[in-house]
Amino acid sequence: MKRSERLKNIMTMAEKKERDAVNALGYLNTKVSNEELKQKQLLEYELEYHEKIIETGRTGINGATLRTYFGFMDKLSHAANQQVGHIAELEQQVDQVQQYWFKARGKLRAFESLVERAEAQEAAEADKLEQKALDEFAALAYLRRKYSDK
Repeated sequence: MKRSERLKNIMTMAEKKERDAVNALGYLNTKVSNEELKQKQLLEYELEYHEKIIETGRTGINGATLRTYFGFMDKLSHAANQQVGHIAELEQQVDQVQQYWFKARGKLRAFESLVERAEAQEAAEADKLEQKALDEFAALAYLRRKYSDK
């Protein structure tokens, strides 16, 4: 097996790693976007609920209902804070996968370069062998003509 073929096999594995990293990066970026949307919805709902408390308070509200409202507001606030933490974790994962992807892409490019050089070297060697064979053929033809003329 030629050196370039062996390198191509390794390059194929490097391509798969790079492709897997791209897919993981796409998945995580989509997940971050979805989680940011959830966070935005939570904050909007929290604001709407707060406005509802204020509106209800204008017409009169008893203590138990007010405690229920504030208890629910605390839960919404807690959920929004958890969402911020979750998004931060996902963004960390995105950074890690992105670094992995950069390395995988670098390795792939290195293997592509090695394959190109190996193929060029093999082509040069094949050209040399072909030229040598042509030179030998020409020398034999010359000798045959030289000795057949005598």
